[in-house]
Amino acid sequence: MTSPNTPISGPNLLPYYLTVFGMSAGLASVVTLLAEFRNNLGFSEFGIGVSVAAGLGAAFVAALLLGPQADRGRAPWMLRSGLLLGLAGLVVVAVATEFWQFMLGRVLMGVAFGAAQPAARRTVIVADPQNLGRNLGRLGAFDVAGFVVGPAAAAALNALGGFRVPFWTMAVLLALLIPTAWRAQSDTAAKDIERRRLIDLIRNRHLLGACAVVSAYFVFIGAFESVWILEMDHRGASQWQIGVVVTFIALPIAVLAPWGGKLAQQYGSRKWAVAMVATCAVFSALFGLFPGLLALILLTVGCGFAEGIGFPSGPMLVSASVPEDRQAAAQGLASAIEVGTAAVAALGLAAVYATVGNTAAWLVTSVTMVVLLAVGWKLTAGTGGPQPKVAQSSTK
Repeated sequence: MTSPNTPISGPNLLPYYLTVFGMSAGLASVVTLLAEFRNNLGFSEFGIGVSVAAGLGAAFVAALLLGPQADRGRAPWMLRSGLLLGLAGLVVVAVATEFWQFMLGRVLMGVAFGAAQPAARRTVIVADPQNLGRNLGRLGAFDVAGFVVGPAAAAALNALGGFRVPFWTMAVLLALLIPTAWRAQSDTAAKDIERRRLIDLIRNRHLLGACAVVSAYFVFIGAFESVWILEMDHRGASQWQIGVVVTFIALPIAVLAPWGGKLAQQYGSRKWAVAMVATCAVFSALFGLFPGLLALILLTVGCGFAEGIGFPSGPMLVSASVPEDRQAAAQGLASAIEVGTAAVAALGLAAVYATVGNTAAWLVTSVTMVVLLAVGWKLTAGTGGPQPKVAQSSTK
């Protein structure tokens, strides 16, 4: 984790916050209109799941390979590259007429997130360790705020101009953020000058446990992208209703995340993260057990409140497992495991949904989350407390 003695003076975090916001809004517009690609271009439900998995898989590889570069002083470069790749991905999606083109756009957006997320997390974590929870909460708030603005804007623009207009609009938004991203500066915290290997992190029991906890949450994310959107459509929701509901789901996360980060820092990120993901696992089971559109909407909004309070605790638990000069590598590994888990979950759960149905898909989601949480709880014993000790090495 970062040292409490690290000077709090550091780079301006606003470019990182705004870039993450813009990229999230762009991705949210794609997620919100997945059913439109099926309806307008004839993509199958399984094909939609494959595209989601491909985007998450690309993010997995990018985060794993590029994450350590932010620990070596290249965080601003990674942020800018991520923004430009996200812009390119949106343009490709906007012009796509065939499935492979849509897949290419999702892959580009996946690489964009894999590059930008570890860079943003490292900079926010080490900039002001005394306010780690608050700052990570703010980063999460801007991230999720993109999912508040994106769906509502996508639904409105789709109604006004067709399902391609939202992607062009979001591409313009990212283009407007280019000057802001170019003002991003590198942090002044300790760097990984020894260029240590990934195996050092994989041997870290506490870090692997933290990754198990956050990957449990991303099973839920994979299910949301590949099952929830299609189930809303199946239960009779119109496209504008899906956009509005996604906004109401994400709104409490964006509002509560900074407060939740403070509480996780005060009471311990380990307990906070496990409680949040366990709550989501319960809600996942309920999604499949209660029929009807209104029930699905109310349950998902309720889950959003739990997510908001616990959202920053996962990255905080990862941060507590490693020293200052390995923060981005650890966050990159965690991001890779998160999106890898979500990719497998999206693909597998899309198949379950297509063959067995909604109830089975959500029950499988819930059970898988509980298993991962149990592993994570055992491996993270001794870390992620209210005032965790400063790690002296990257292995435990």
